[in-house]
Order: sequence, then structure tokens, then C-alpha cells
Amino acid sequence: MMYAGDAMIRTEQLGIDFEGRMILDSVDISVWPGETVAVLGRNGCGKTLLLKSIAGLFPFSRGSVFLGKKPDGSESSTAYVFQKGGLFDYLNVFDNTAFGLRRRGFSEDEVRDRVMSSLKRVGLSGNENKYPSELSGGMQKRAGLARAVCMSPDIILYDDPSAGLDPVLSDSIADLVLGIAETSGTTSLLVTHDMSFAEKTADRIMLLYAGKAVYSGSCGEFFSGGNVYAQQFIEGRIDGPMDYM
Repeated sequence: MMYAGDAMIRTEQLGIDFEGRMILDSVDISVWPGETVAVLGRNGCGKTLLLKSIAGLFPFSRGSVFLGKKPDGSESSTAYVFQKGGLFDYLNVFDNTAFGLRRRGFSEDEVRDRVMSSLKRVGLSGNENKYPSELSGGMQKRAGLARAVCMSPDIILYDDPSAGLDPVLSDSIADLVLGIAETSGTTSLLVTHDMSFAEKTADRIMLLYAGKAVYSGSCGEFFSGGNVYAQQFIEGRIDGPMDYM
């Protein structure tokens, strides 16, 4: 049995106010070690702000955020994968991927080993000297993944990793996210608009509406249509408990 203290990511009564408007209201979430949870919801419902608050990139107004520790009691490490890759335009793929490693003082030999291994893992071998402007959207997202993976994080936060990609590229990114979780044992929280992506990658799903989590449960239960909020969201209907007008 998992207790709240065992969670790798946990929020308690998390609230976010932005520009005089309440975006999130008392959101509780727990993500267990090695688990992947997808956060769904309409545009502007606070998915990315939730993710950024957990990462410490955006201040929350109320509540608490806790990140779990490693089995040996040491602090866990967290990587954030930005929606558009978040690459530095003035650095090539190698130096973008190496950025975090160098800031943490890794030797250049280890930097090179980790970077080249990560680029191979995401299918970017041979592109290390290219600049972001020379990469397609899908390649930029892969480079962002490589930068996260090379840090060997315990937790990865993904901000809409399939946004703007065609179904084939989106599926390939989903395979990468799955592969990273399965081979590295990372705990993952991702926000997405892509239900196929969520269905393929997530163990559990949270659906946000009007600042609240109106569904939080297994991926299978979400897509079974047994929850009225989930059913309306999946079918894209205007009529239902969620007001889209």
C-alpha cells in the first residue's frame, strides 16, 4: 500500500491565482515512484501552471508541493521538458544537451559520453552540430528530451510533448516517453491535449475543469466512459457537466 509520504510528486490543496482570476482551487495530486500521470483539460484550465508550480517555475498562491526522496534518503532530481523544446538558439544540439551537466560540474569526458548516449537514445545521432533553427519541430522536441534524459533525473515533468506534431511524430514521442519511463524508472507527470498520447503513455489521468480535478483515476477507467466528465471530454460534446460556452 502506498502512503502520501511515498509519493514522488504530491500537491496538497494547491491553489493558483493569476491576474485576479482563480486558475486552480485546492488540487491534490500524488504520483507514485515509476508512475506516469497525464493531466488533461481544456485550454487555459491551468495544466501548465500546475506543472510549472511543481517545478518551482511559477509561484502558487495556496497549498503545498512535495517532491519525494530517493530510497537512500537523498534529494530527488527533477527535469522539465518544455513544450517547444526550450532550446537556446545560440547553442548547437550538443551544447544545448550538455547545458545542465556543465552547470553541475561534470567533467567534459562524462559530458560527452552522456550527451552522445542521450542523443542516440532519442534518434538524434549525427545532429549534434546543428542549431535549433536547422531542426524540425519534432527534432527540437527530441533534443529537449535528450537534455532531460542526460541528467538521469528521478522525476520528469513534460509540458505538452506532442503539441504541434502530426500523429506519426506524436506517436514516436509517446514511444520515447514510454521507453524512458520503462528503462530508467523515472516518475513522470505530463500535461497534454492529445488523448491518444495520454492513453498510450499514462498509468493514471487527472482531468481539470473550473480549477478542480473532476476526474482522477486509472487510464482504463477514464477511457471506458463511466465518468460523465471524462465522457464529455473524450467525445468533445458541448452538452454535459462542463460548460464550454
